[in-house]
Amino acid sequence: MKNVKLLLVVVLTICSVLEINAQSLKKLRKEFNELKFGMFIHFNMGTFHEKEWVEPRRDPLSFNPAKLDCNQWADAAKSAKMKYAVLTTKHHDGFCLWDSQTTTYDVASSAIQGRDVVKEFCDAFRSRGVEPHFYFSIWDRQMGIDKDITPEDIVLIKAQLKELLTNYGKIRTITFDGWGNCGTQYVQADQDEIYDYIKSLQPEILITDHYQLRRGLPRDSVYKIIDFFHYEEPWNDEWAPPKNKYAAQQGPCIQSQWFWKLKFPQERLMSVDNIVNRHLAILEDRNCNFLLNCAPNRDGLMDDNVVKRLAEVGAEYKP
Repeated sequence: MKNVKLLLVVVLTICSVLEINAQSLKKLRKEFNELKFGMFIHFNMGTFHEKEWVEPRRDPLSFNPAKLDCNQWADAAKSAKMKYAVLTTKHHDGFCLWDSQTTTYDVASSAIQGRDVVKEFCDAFRSRGVEPHFYFSIWDRQMGIDKDITPEDIVLIKAQLKELLTNYGKIRTITFDGWGNCGTQYVQADQDEIYDYIKSLQPEILITDHYQLRRGLPRDSVYKIIDFFHYEEPWNDEWAPPKNKYAAQQGPCIQSQWFWKLKFPQERLMSVDNIVNRHLAILEDRNCNFLLNCAPNRDGLMDDNVVKRLAEVGAEYKP
């Protein structure tokens, strides 16, 4: 009889913990969607090589944003009434925007040695009341994380995530890419291990993955795997659907591509009407944040045309 009572207590305790966790996740998702408008910042080795996907083993010294000013980025975001920003801390070639102990292919070996882009980003945006969030690529061609992900790869990934999630304060979300949609194979057990590890570092962080929606699984089942959906709009015009009930973000570009190109200062940008009326207004009704990519240039600054356009958006947008 004692064993039965003990088992009952254990079961009730587990159920209570699960209910608390479910309520906490529901609250965190709601708070995330209340941010509504964010800046996606593709800034990395691709900025300096006219490519979206840069080959590995580029000279780290080619990363040379001589006038880097994350405060300028943050001012531009604030002028548009953005509430959060997502930085590409590491893209597919593996270059890290912080001084990582796992590799020398990072900002510490670059032309701006001694500076930490991730820290400067976090400090600048927080000082303007705009939340810093992270993007991180699992696919890492510099470190050989390609095709099947090995136990050694998991150790490296965890080490880099620990650096990102213990050295820069509270981070509300992390967006994964390059996990089954590029050069790596996706295995649910790998994700479970990495996700559990992230939650052990920051229990309130929300996690998403660029490719989850493209795996062909029912949305209800995917929503149990990740914390919110990410719609990569330039990919086959991917949009949050009408009457969407899931926490989500959707990300197109204000320019024509993700990473900065030489043509960007002269090209036409997404219009104010498109941003405010044909994105923000529509997505708000679909329970989906609007994450607008604005690519800094090789000096480490937002182009004048982008700064001007974001100020125009802020004047028109009424959150």
